[in-house]
Amino acid sequence: MLAERQKKVGSLVCVGLDPLPEKLPEYLKNQKNSLARDIEIWMGNIAVATAPFASMFKPQSAHWEAIPGGVEALRRLIGRIHQMFPDIPVFLDCKRGDIDRTQERYRIAHFDLNGADGVNFSPYMGKSCMAGLVDKEHLGRALVGLCYTSNPSAREVQDVLVEYVGVQMPYWQFIARRTLQWACELEVVENAGLVMAAAYESPKDSGNIYSEHLTICRQLVGNRLWFLIPGIGTQGGFIKETVKAAYAGSGSIAINSSSEIIFAGSGEYYATDAAKKAEELRDAINVAL
Repeated sequence: MLAERQKKVGSLVCVGLDPLPEKLPEYLKNQKNSLARDIEIWMGNIAVATAPFASMFKPQSAHWEAIPGGVEALRRLIGRIHQMFPDIPVFLDCKRGDIDRTQERYRIAHFDLNGADGVNFSPYMGKSCMAGLVDKEHLGRALVGLCYTSNPSAREVQDVLVEYVGVQMPYWQFIARRTLQWACELEVVENAGLVMAAAYESPKDSGNIYSEHLTICRQLVGNRLWFLIPGIGTQGGFIKETVKAAYAGSGSIAINSSSEIIFAGSGEYYATDAAKKAEELRDAINVAL
């Protein structure tokens, strides 16, 4: 679904729909709706405006769960996107990871009730974190494991050396290998993926752009897993280096930007401002291809 959408619109952009109540445009505060409804309208209008440049939408679950009535608003938003743009996948950023029975509850909540086309998961509790999300009746759903994330503190955990098949490697590389193995065993490899941070400036060597993690991961998993890539935009990721290291054809990567797009404007034309940012990102990525 992602690959077909990317071919259709010539874009690798994933628009993150991560609202913050304090960022709600003043224009919407005067509509006398509930906060959840105002945010639903806000994000819905941004989704409509950015759709021509989007290959995927990615609401972050916590940003909606923290709003009274937010979960219901999120479900309505996902339903609206599916109705208006049935070819654009909606990926729910929820990072769930638990034992089989609990993970199955998350599966029902996020796929069946929320209506998402894909979710990400934390692999810390092992294979059950992925297995509990699998529904044999819906193998087209995307299951994406956390692997190499963009937050700086991740390095103190994800870079720890472990031994696997007699070889020492960073923990994140072990997770990449295991996620691919699980996906094959569970027969969901076609839509499975990894969260892989965008290229970034090395904190140890100012001015040096680090993209080796993307290159190594492509070597480890080949083209069998797709990469959901955060860290572009306000997080300072580098587009050219990211695309060069990670791209392997349509559907192989989706580059997410949230704050830089959805908070681009706060006035009456906030949706137009968001669309302009999404278009700029699309164009910058395409130049790098």
